[in-house]
Amino acid sequence: MPESVFACRPLALSDAEQVAKVESAIAAQIGLDEQHKAETILISWQEPGFDLGQLSLGIFDCAGRLAAYAILWANSEVPVHPWLEWGVHPDQYASELNADLFAWVDKQAQAVVARCPDEARVSVVTGALEGYAWREEALRCAGYAPKRISFDMRITMTERPQPARLPAGIVLRRYRHESDLRLLVDVVRDAFSDHYGYVEQSFEKDLAEFRHWLDNDKHFAEELALLAFDESTDEAVGCLLGLTQDHRHPDFGFIDIVGVRRGYRQRGLAQALLTRSFGQFWDRGTPTVNLDVDGQSLTNAVALYERVGMVRQQTYIVYEKLLRDGIELAKTTME
Repeated sequence: MPESVFACRPLALSDAEQVAKVESAIAAQIGLDEQHKAETILISWQEPGFDLGQLSLGIFDCAGRLAAYAILWANSEVPVHPWLEWGVHPDQYASELNADLFAWVDKQAQAVVARCPDEARVSVVTGALEGYAWREEALRCAGYAPKRISFDMRITMTERPQPARLPAGIVLRRYRHESDLRLLVDVVRDAFSDHYGYVEQSFEKDLAEFRHWLDNDKHFAEELALLAFDESTDEAVGCLLGLTQDHRHPDFGFIDIVGVRRGYRQRGLAQALLTRSFGQFWDRGTPTVNLDVDGQSLTNAVALYERVGMVRQQTYIVYEKLLRDGIELAKTTME
């Protein structure tokens, strides 16, 4: 890379607006109606335990404009499958800056391998919109292979939905953020232990991350968080976390989390939570609601969302580059 044309350095918080512009330009290039905002990027960059200066690279042109960037999300306690977030501005596709990005990732990834148990299988994962040919080719050239798929899903309501019946013995109680956050995190941890790719970390680490996001995301609203309890045991057994706005689509609502403990599934609880959440969005004047889902969900979540009226919008391919073979520590099958 000619130094007179491009300069490399770690990203700084002051670069969030430039990253948002690159992502918005990419979205426009591939035909997605998305808006990326610096405020959301800043929340993620300031997650507890994440070091932006160590785990990011920005490539800037001679005018100081961000041409490409990469972030390796390896801040979990056992980072066996760090997520690679990266982008190249469409104006720079011919410059092959992606090769420089992936060279940086390969170097950083070796330090990640050293933090993992000796016997663990370790890989970098990332994603591409299905049909985004330039990105897919760049990933293949860098040694990444397709692994799974995920979907963006959406419902656009024309009337207020009827709430599905709650299972017998299950009640909903109002969520109060300060007193109920630990309950919410506990349910999410248990429910998502059956999510493909789940790797357990300490409760306190998860709690700190949830607190950071919910305390700083202006789209979090207590009334859009639902907790379900078993009346006989007073145990929290299910949850749903809605956000007033999809970070990429300001006119749409967003369901960030739906989770039910294993022993309470197949009884209609998730459907009851979803239909109540849809009703809340309708009452707020937000008839369109989005969510993201693993396309090959171990708990058959896609079928659940389709059952309540959601439809698939975009398909994303999850790519993986193996760093070291070994024992898979992440969840890959239902026991």
